Amino acid sequence: MDSVTELITWCFLVTNTARVLAYVPQIRAAWSCTNGAVAVSRATWGYFAAAHLSGALYGLVVVHDVMMATIFLGNFVACMTLLGVIAWKRRQHRARTCRNAMRPTV
Repeated sequence: MDSVTELITWCFLVTNTARVLAYVPQIRAAWSCTNGAVAVSRATWGYFAAAHLSGALYGLVVVHDVMMATIFLGNFVACMTLLGVIAWKRRQHRARTCRNAMRPTV
């Protein structure tokens, strides 16, 4: 492998592995949100998840690179974790809103 290819490979490995950790602040923010995490787009994160899954499949099936597939799979799992937290927080917020709307006013 020449030095340019090796440099690009290492850049891909480092940035995409570290990207898994970059999801943590977004997951924590959604987790602590009290308004149902409405500022976080499920469509955007769902698209990111689909792109990561296709990257994992591409790495595994097309280029036969298990490391590449693993990195993309880790990012897919992080996106799905965030989507799960968003769904949970929205369900929780909706239930709380319904309970408050049904309380009799005195």
